[in-house]
Amino acid sequence: MKKGILLTIIGIVIIGIAYFGIEMFDFAKGVKEDAKKSEIELQQNPIIKLTEFKNGRWISTVDSLAGIEIKNGKWIMFYKGMETDSSDVYDFIIRREYIKELGTEHKPFEYLTITNDSDTLEYSILEYSSELLSLSYIPRGNTLNYEHEK
Repeated sequence: MKKGILLTIIGIVIIGIAYFGIEMFDFAKGVKEDAKKSEIELQQNPIIKLTEFKNGRWISTVDSLAGIEIKNGKWIMFYKGMETDSSDVYDFIIRREYIKELGTEHKPFEYLTITNDSDTLEYSILEYSSELLSLSYIPRGNTLNYEHEK
């Protein structure tokens, strides 16, 4: 009797292993096909260049006296009628990140970090065109919109 039960258990285990092996093979095949599909999509999509800010002045859409000047690789915050000092001048870098859950097939997010001796500020670049510069200030999540000065 015990021998019959033992053989039955061994048979069930062998069938389970075979079934699991087939399932793993199918899973691996699907993963490989998905990877190949993603690779083809990435090859077909042109590589999106990082935003490159050009020299220019941008005026806030909320306060027409407040603005940003991008000049010779510097980010300068100004307020018309007030003198700009060294604490208003920043170095800046732009970096790109993908949201892990969305994957690389979605547009990446670009972040702007501006720094000087006394401060570091982080923004998400929402839009940059010849007419509009739109940033989201990350700590608060508020949107800052600037129009190109004419």
